[in-house]
Amino acid sequence: MLPVLEVFDCSSGEDVRVGTARFALRHGKVSTTFLYDATYLSAFPGVFALDPELPLMTGTLHCSGLPGAFRDSSPDRWGRRLIERERRSTSEAGLPLRQLDEVDYLAGVFDRTREGSLRFREPGGDFLSASPSIPPLVQLPVLLRAARMAAADKAGHEQVKELLDAGSGSLGGARPKASVCDGERLLLAKFSHAGDEWDVMGWEKTALDLARAAGIETPGARLVRVGNEAALLLERFDRECSRMGGKRIAYLSGMTALGSSDGESRDYAELAEAIAGLSKEASSELHDFFRRVTFSVALGNTDDHLRNWGFLRLRGSWTLSPLFDVNPNPYEGMCRATAILGETGEGEVAALKDLAAYAGLDDADASAVVAEVLGAVARWRTVARKNGCREREFSLFEPGFKRREKALKRTFGL
Repeated sequence: MLPVLEVFDCSSGEDVRVGTARFALRHGKVSTTFLYDATYLSAFPGVFALDPELPLMTGTLHCSGLPGAFRDSSPDRWGRRLIERERRSTSEAGLPLRQLDEVDYLAGVFDRTREGSLRFREPGGDFLSASPSIPPLVQLPVLLRAARMAAADKAGHEQVKELLDAGSGSLGGARPKASVCDGERLLLAKFSHAGDEWDVMGWEKTALDLARAAGIETPGARLVRVGNEAALLLERFDRECSRMGGKRIAYLSGMTALGSSDGESRDYAELAEAIAGLSKEASSELHDFFRRVTFSVALGNTDDHLRNWGFLRLRGSWTLSPLFDVNPNPYEGMCRATAILGETGEGEVAALKDLAAYAGLDDADASAVVAEVLGAVARWRTVARKNGCREREFSLFEPGFKRREKALKRTFGL
């Protein structure tokens, strides 16, 4: 574990030293002590707190584990899995390996593809970690094959290295993925998985298309078919115009905004309160928030945990990021990850009507939003067909779409 890291923010287009983080490891658990740089604090109000756990103040700040903003800059399950496999494959046979900790994962991310605008380095050193060149789009079949092998735990050293060199270690989530470049554009490529029960990438592209039609901002997306597999190419909304050399944009996950941790059960009412405290345009942000939750209900998106909500620092304020990681779940009886006023299952539609008040909407305005969302989602067959989703999968999704549409119309008087 690296004991000290200097923390920089480059959202202004320049590397600005924010402060110094010191780490301790006790009984296998990391703790962090953070001190803002005096020069950074003196620039207020032109600077911002990295996350709610680290308010702008003199003196040291302490937290167990990593601060949320650092976690957002670290790999999630897929990236960690690759880092661990690479480490095992390059170690000398028979020698015991030290267990990696949170700081190791944070420092191991390639700087060029790291999420958000934070950069880290050892005192006086180079930014961590040095990044190889990002593979071009034509390498997609090679990356797809390497990801398939890695997901099945059959990848060799060279295949794992291909994925890590493609910035896979810096990317969150459990699904196989990699960074690719298309000319000067930096893209995130999400891959199909051998264990997928349906065309997950095709349906995710469909969900994004429906969301855009429902008035929700989404990243630029393109679906690429390679044989029987699919890759969903997404623009990086934490880079200006998704450019390779574009200015980095500060990012905060919904989990960090609530001071939450993986596995904790939280509620959309709490997220609404967080939005009200984070944004200078809270009213419009809360209206957008309600539209997104409504879309999630209409779509049947149950994997709505707080890592799948994000904020970007734009024009001196936190604003909801473009929608991402949304997918319909065809199975009935599945509970959503984030509750709606305590409801995670059958009572979610009634709770959604009550949630409108948290977003500052009266009954008429809330009903208008629901009508617009349902109008967009009603085109799911047409959009799914356009995205190459298999006709035989339609019968899997149709009952859920019909049931949710009926419940929303009944509850909101449509």
